[in-house]
Amino acid sequence: MFKWLKSHLSLADLFIILIAIIAIVISGILVVKKEDDRTVYIYKNNQLIGVYPLQQDQVIKIDKHNTIEIKDSKVRMLYSDCPNQNCVRQGFGDILPIICLPNKVVVEIHSKDSKRPLIVQ
Repeated sequence: MFKWLKSHLSLADLFIILIAIIAIVISGILVVKKEDDRTVYIYKNNQLIGVYPLQQDQVIKIDKHNTIEIKDSKVRMLYSDCPNQNCVRQGFGDILPIICLPNKVVVEIHSKDSKRPLIVQ
């Protein structure tokens, strides 16, 4: 086995393979150790009503019309009494906002340093 490798691979090939393996290991460690500092912002009638950590699993009752669930670092509209149910059918997400137009509810996910990019009037 080693004779075959020695005859088919040069020292430069082995060096490139070693660099690739080290890069993969370091990337894997950085991805696993990355802290998730994102937060969930909930707006009702364009007013901020709550800020919640995305890492903490919980169910948040906004009002009698809407309930939000945060689970496994994702968020979804658990319950809404709006007629079309688009916000509920959107399911869990961790990037896109959840918007319930009939009930005027917006759920956004932001990093600690980000500004509010979406303005609903």
